[in-house]
Amino acid sequence: MIRNLSGTCLLAASVLLGSTTVQAEDWKDTLKNMGKVYSSDDGFVQEVKVFGRLHYQYNYSDGELAGQDFSGDHNELRRLRAGMSIKFLDGFRVLGRWNARERGLDDDITFYDSWDELYIDYSKSDVLGFDKASVGYGRYKLLFGGEEHQSSKRIKTIERSAINNRFGSRRPTGVNINLEKDGAEYILGVWSTELELEKWAGWSDKVALQASAILPVAEGELILDFIYADNEDTILTPFGYDWAGSVTYTRKFGDVNVMTNATVGESRFDPYGFVILPSFFIVDNKLEAAFRYQYAGVSTDLGVPVSSGSRGLRRVALEELAGAGSGDQYQAIYAGLNYYVAGDNLKFMTGVEYEDISGDRERELSGVTLWAAVRAYF
Repeated sequence: MIRNLSGTCLLAASVLLGSTTVQAEDWKDTLKNMGKVYSSDDGFVQEVKVFGRLHYQYNYSDGELAGQDFSGDHNELRRLRAGMSIKFLDGFRVLGRWNARERGLDDDITFYDSWDELYIDYSKSDVLGFDKASVGYGRYKLLFGGEEHQSSKRIKTIERSAINNRFGSRRPTGVNINLEKDGAEYILGVWSTELELEKWAGWSDKVALQASAILPVAEGELILDFIYADNEDTILTPFGYDWAGSVTYTRKFGDVNVMTNATVGESRFDPYGFVILPSFFIVDNKLEAAFRYQYAGVSTDLGVPVSSGSRGLRRVALEELAGAGSGDQYQAIYAGLNYYVAGDNLKFMTGVEYEDISGDRERELSGVTLWAAVRAYF
């Protein structure tokens, strides 16, 4: 059933994206709203939604690794996901989103590879003094850091920052509590530290505790995140650190939206870093410019960056020279243009990024990457 449903979702999306028989605004509205397949105020089931996501990207990189020049390109089906959510019994919701594939274009599409998120929750308004409260259990995307709080459907750069990916991009299993009051949101999580890449994890190891707050502050938004995992010596875990804290502040200054983030943690690397990401529309709701400066450091000779920081320049370096570069300091500057065809539901992204890793002369890396991507979802 899962394979048939995901295939139907992706086929429907491709037909809509390629259709030339409907009016321009009609197909955009259809793309935005097609996921809601059922809605009713009566009965056992109140709403049924299906959704799909397709992210493709290409990069050409040219750089130098420990004094050796290299260049090359890489293309990738970055994300291919489908899913469904069902609301029932006036407050319950079950949501399942799975990866069809997160590998290179040469691999076969399986339509079901692993669960991205899989949980059930219950929400209620005007309870215990809060405007809204919910509690859920299952496999969640871990919201830690300002970039991770924003879905990959809506990020303004083709890849998130290295410091974000050291702590974010995890899918632990646990209890998630959300509380809303006067425009503020509070998140409490109790997570299993078992590493499980495909389904719900067990509880045979220690637990990790999360506390986050999203607050309206000074005409902007302040996000505070803290996780205590007590996992300093554990490698096979979603939480490869003892503790981590993050502060994010986002605000518009005239037409320019600015996101700033600082993150620090304690582990065998003691990583820390900060990001500043301004963006503005050149053409309203159509053409957007986005810029980012990021810095990441660690207390050892090696250790930066990780996760998606291994895409682009580092991936090409690894393929061409059998080394990806490492050190104790990482800096990168990004400039890009985003063209919105149907809002975030369909957009094209381009960017150029300069990266530099220093601290170990035998592994130091620097170079430029040209990025291009298409992002689509319903």
